[in-house]
Amino acid sequence: MIRGWLGVAEGGDPLRAIQEAGAAARRAAGDERPKAALILVTGGAGVPGLGEAARESAGGAPVAGASVTGILTDSGLLTAGAAVMCFYGDALSPSVVCAGRPMGLSAATDRVGRLVLAGASERRHFPRGVALAFAPPVTESLTDAFLVRWRHLAGPKLRTVISSAGRPLCGHGGAEPGNLAVLCLEGAYKSGVGVAGGAGPGESSADATALLHGAADAAATAVKRLEGQPVRAALVAESAARYAALGRAVRDEWLAIRERVGHEVPCVGWLTAAESASGRGATGGDTGAVIVVAFAEAPAAVLARV
Repeated sequence: MIRGWLGVAEGGDPLRAIQEAGAAARRAAGDERPKAALILVTGGAGVPGLGEAARESAGGAPVAGASVTGILTDSGLLTAGAAVMCFYGDALSPSVVCAGRPMGLSAATDRVGRLVLAGASERRHFPRGVALAFAPPVTESLTDAFLVRWRHLAGPKLRTVISSAGRPLCGHGGAEPGNLAVLCLEGAYKSGVGVAGGAGPGESSADATALLHGAADAAATAVKRLEGQPVRAALVAESAARYAALGRAVRDEWLAIRERVGHEVPCVGWLTAAESASGRGATGGDTGAVIVVAFAEAPAAVLARV
């Protein structure tokens, strides 16, 4: 089983917003301690104790995420506050690994990838599941500096999304996350990734209708990969440039995604400076994309074989 529960809190104090969002997510899950959590916060860059507060908000579970410029919610774009997505399920074997010190993205990828592989001695094969990676804005290509190298290390079964936003957040290990934090949600469950491009920096004149169709297709692709299993949680990483190009259609885009993943499914998103993804044929460029990730339980026959 895999489930996601979401908490969102509005407010200009990042530490308090994280605590309130985490408490809301845990209440929704019946106050059960999660296996792991994704933390998104606005205005958190340079705030002391952010990582520790993030982990406390998830009841001590491993957490990762980032300081972002905007959080996508059912109520619209949140520019002051936090969102916490707590993940639950016997199928999950999560881990959080951070670079730990300043270094280039390629070097950080090598370091973090090897730490992930070394962290589960009982693993017989390459990891499977979903990895969520966060880096600060960089001049390097996320696809070249991270994704290609990451897939070489982690193998083809770990669907991966990397987003360049604000400062990475890591509530596990050292207080300094460096320039890369990765939340690996390993496990025998179904997942899907859908990607649509359409607007890079300076492309504010992009056609909103085409962008809407692209987002709907990305969500539909992510859900299709679940092979009929019901969606239990969904995430959306969207280029800030693409979001701006939508103009008044931003609400329509969110509703289009919601129609595909389900209106009752816990779902949250964040704005990025750059983004890239891979997994079962889904690939995304370095800018101007929207990436949709869907999670579902594995069929009983799959669980029995693992």
